Amino acid sequence: MNITQQQHSLEMKQVVQRAESAPSPAEDRQGAPTILLVDDEDPLRDVAKKILRSHGYTVLEAKDGNTCLKIAQEYPGPIHLLVTDMFMPGMSGREVADRLVTLRERTRVLYMSGHSNEAILSHCGLYPGIVFVHKPFSPETLLRKVSETLRT
Repeated sequence: MNITQQQHSLEMKQVVQRAESAPSPAEDRQGAPTILLVDDEDPLRDVAKKILRSHGYTVLEAKDGNTCLKIAQEYPGPIHLLVTDMFMPGMSGREVADRLVTLRERTRVLYMSGHSNEAILSHCGLYPGIVFVHKPFSPETLLRKVSETLRT
């Protein structure tokens, strides 16, 4: 493992440690909401999954849009929230969300991206009512956005 990989690994461990110690934003929740998390970057998806699970959420995960839609079709319970990257190979997050909501119209959507606002506007567009979190995010920011989105 080279120095850059070691630094990245250490940063990821620190994010997970912060997530585990962060206060839960959802004391008023009944049951454990189910989140379908979609991101083509394994390390980011793994960290986000740990953050969410450490705060009581049930997390289903997919590395791309097609896998996400397959999970949505086969999962027997409700999926309360889709958290999806906006830029992924094969199918954009917006396309994933549009298709998923036709299958599960009660599912809320939280978009995420590490791209510039200009890139997001030109590629996916932003429209009224969209909920968005910019990557990289802190555990507190992700948890706050998830909680806010579930409450709307």
